[in-house]
Amino acid sequence: MAGRLTVAAFVVAGLVAATASVIASATGLGDLFTPVPSQYGSPPELRLKDLDGRPRVLSDFLGRVLVVNFWASWCTPCVKELPSMQVVRSRLAAEPFEFIAVNVGEDAGQVAAFLQRFDPPLDFPVLLDENMVVTKQWKVGALPTSYIVDRAGRARYIATGARNFDAPEVFSAIRALLAENSTAEQGG
Repeated sequence: MAGRLTVAAFVVAGLVAATASVIASATGLGDLFTPVPSQYGSPPELRLKDLDGRPRVLSDFLGRVLVVNFWASWCTPCVKELPSMQVVRSRLAAEPFEFIAVNVGEDAGQVAAFLQRFDPPLDFPVLLDENMVVTKQWKVGALPTSYIVDRAGRARYIATGARNFDAPEVFSAIRALLAENSTAEQGG
């Protein structure tokens, strides 16, 4: 009996993985991002201060497609993906879209000094999670980790590891989420 349950568990796990793979392929994201299962689609609240000390919350961005990126200045893959984030941010400046870069474990002075290196400068919000409470609430296990949140405020995709955000398939997936009717999404 125990053997049958183990086999059944592997079959179910395989079906779930295959379904996620089909969904990811259908969105054009392939292995770049993984769909977030709908039961985990409501991200925890995000309450952090930006580099100017102003409090920001996730609901400030409701109605926009949002990429929430967890990073640190000592993380080489994190640093490598920041310019591609700026490229996409610039290309979508007129759209209801935003990046939020959540710095993990560093203070405002360290982060501000580090960001001076970028030319052109990064013009999306950089928030500080100095004590890593939000990072833990969002279940970030490695840096960088990025979530794509739809206009209704649901986490739709997750990626762990560096991504080229201006890659055509990622840009197209963001565009597809922008095209979704947020009112219809909220209704079901």
